[in-house]
Amino acid sequence: MTPMAGRRLVRFSLVAALTLLGPACHSEPAPTVQAPPNPTTAPSTVLAGCVVDQGSARPSTPRTGPSPGDYTIVQPGILVAASMTSHPPFESLQGGRPVGFDIDLIAEVARRLGLRPEIQSATLSSVLTDVVQGRADVAIAALSIRSDRRSVVDFTDAYYPADLALTVGVGQARGFGLSALSGKVLGVPGGTTAESCARSALLPQARLASVKAYQDISAAFTDLSVGRLGAVLADVPTSDRLVQAVPGVQMVQVYKTGDAYAIAVARSNPKLREAINRVLGDMRRDGTYALLFQKWFQVKPPSG
Repeated sequence: MTPMAGRRLVRFSLVAALTLLGPACHSEPAPTVQAPPNPTTAPSTVLAGCVVDQGSARPSTPRTGPSPGDYTIVQPGILVAASMTSHPPFESLQGGRPVGFDIDLIAEVARRLGLRPEIQSATLSSVLTDVVQGRADVAIAALSIRSDRRSVVDFTDAYYPADLALTVGVGQARGFGLSALSGKVLGVPGGTTAESCARSALLPQARLASVKAYQDISAAFTDLSVGRLGAVLADVPTSDRLVQAVPGVQMVQVYKTGDAYAIAVARSNPKLREAINRVLGDMRRDGTYALLFQKWFQVKPPSG
């Protein structure tokens, strides 16, 4: 099998990508759901075994606005971004086209670097190796900054702090306690902080029957609504969105993890990381980041 076997390349023009922003510089984009989700009201706590070890970043180079010649890219004029399009609202497919917060974010990063964005569909096992082996310039897929990943890629500055939410059926929500999950199956997005948290902490503490990993976490919420699962553990924004879309489920607990999402870049390409960091900083300062955040999450981004 060739390196590209089983991988689908989804191209979209810069014009189409920036249409997602609409008149972002002048007015707030329209919500992407009919009714904005209510702010998460579930109580929050810290659970031993669920706090992320981000490791230590390597010393960064001075951020003096590198020119395009300071870094390398896979294809001239194009920023190729590997992504897993099954994690709404960060990334998903709509009519065969990639959409989501991450997709809009990387499209704007590419535009400000003078490049055209191209989303390369990847899997959990390939999304980082695509970057390491030079098939993609970056990876953006709600990727947690973790010490084990720092051994193979570099990360940009974080663009999203990601805590976890536990969701159950509404019939179990009142007076919920972990003992209610004894003997039941917990659904999680595969290969994520949620899965490691579930296996290291919730599996023994709640005496779960098992943890089931999903490639498409929306399927887990559907399974929860019809009783095939006892609960779902996923990041807060994804849970917020799917609780609105799937009837009969409710968030009952938020776990503070210290987790954060960032863009992965090859360790051999530090100037690209620095260029992206500069752009991310500019987007925060000029309000573009806040507009994108409100478009996809219907709330203002957290301060700090």
